[in-house]
Amino acid sequence: RRCLSLGHILDKEGKKMSKSKGNVVNPWDHFNKEGADSIRWYMTTQSAPWSPTNFDSNGVRESYAKMFLTLWNVYRFHADYASLDGFDPEDQSRFVPPSDRSPLDRWILSKVTEMADEFHQNFVSWDFHKAGRGLEDFVVNDLSNWYVRRSRRRLWEESDSNDKRACQHTLHEVLLIVCRLMAPVSPFIPDSIHRGLTGTSVHLADWPVGSDFVVRSLPTRDLGIEQEMSLIRSLAEAGRRIRVESNRRQRLPCQTGWIVGGPDISRFNDILAEELNVEVLTTEADLDAFQKIVLEPNRKVLGAKCRSDLPSVLAQLDLADPEGLLLEIEAGIAALGGYEITMEDIEIRRVEKEGFAAQTLSFDEGDVSIVLDMHTDPALLSKGLARDITRRIQAKRKEMDLQVESLISLSVWVEGLTLENSDREYVITETRAGEHSFNEGKTPTDADTFEVDGTTVSFQIQ
Repeated sequence: RRCLSLGHILDKEGKKMSKSKGNVVNPWDHFNKEGADSIRWYMTTQSAPWSPTNFDSNGVRESYAKMFLTLWNVYRFHADYASLDGFDPEDQSRFVPPSDRSPLDRWILSKVTEMADEFHQNFVSWDFHKAGRGLEDFVVNDLSNWYVRRSRRRLWEESDSNDKRACQHTLHEVLLIVCRLMAPVSPFIPDSIHRGLTGTSVHLADWPVGSDFVVRSLPTRDLGIEQEMSLIRSLAEAGRRIRVESNRRQRLPCQTGWIVGGPDISRFNDILAEELNVEVLTTEADLDAFQKIVLEPNRKVLGAKCRSDLPSVLAQLDLADPEGLLLEIEAGIAALGGYEITMEDIEIRRVEKEGFAAQTLSFDEGDVSIVLDMHTDPALLSKGLARDITRRIQAKRKEMDLQVESLISLSVWVEGLTLENSDREYVITETRAGEHSFNEGKTPTDADTFEVDGTTVSFQIQ
């Protein structure tokens, strides 16, 4: 009943395209490179479609890489493991109902419903660009960067389990909803994925949000889980900032992390501990346990009081015990360099004790802090190095285009640090090394080599 037509298409500088200026874009160049879906998505989401559009080929490539490659990789991740495990979404005897799935599964199901309802409302009001941006944000940030990344290990299990099947069902259901929402804008890749998942065309499927004559097929929302996961992700991001500011690399674990304040989020402790890369995650009632008092001089007030003696008073302030001096100030008996010191003469700051780092987040419900123990020991250094070695080997596997289930023969040489036995086993298991050796023989000249904090690692795989 209604038809959407794009507005005028200009070049990337906002100028009218003409053959005489040489700024005409041949659409077939992009149909053949990035595909029609990417162009349709780009045209619909970069601005209100009926407005004049500056066509930038880089924007099309970004849509292709960010949206469509991400979606396709999520689909392949699901499809590859589903094929390996013989997963059948139609087998009701092995179906895991949402109520029996993990909080992580229930969270992504709740988020896809939130996104679908907003997508539908934006379509109804002709805000197609807002609808597309919301769906893209869900696919890239919620589905790929969080849910799939947090679920990989669940599908690596060799044995069958309820949790593994719950993850497969969840991915299957979410991908179907995403494809059905995308289909009016980008009809080809969602149809290919939908056919791979169900054997039928997405264009013959019902609209998941439902209508007067189509039954709604979206999962139930759980606002409590959404709020808790939002806090978890904020704390994880705060933990990454702590590491950056403390110059501690992400893969080097911390022995302990503490959550101070906020609601009970213990059901997501395992996820947050992995994101923060801490061996133990616990809660603490008071941030004071990790902080100390620092007394700074109020130079304007002290300068007027001490005048030429100010340098001597400042030197004594630097040497004084802050806790003891504060008690004396509060009792009215503090003196430095022969001058009475009052609360007006100082400024009080609280900072983290040596070996601890923290970030505090403010929410409507109050402040929540994350604290990390920044001390290191040989065991932590070994664990961190094992994770760096694993990442490099996995990247090499991908470069060699190896299948997920392919076994490799692995040789590793480490100079400068001794890997503990459990960390060697971690590398072997994570990289699927059927045959393996550590520090056997001389390092070949053609081995892949990298360095981490003064430790040199070389490896070869076949």
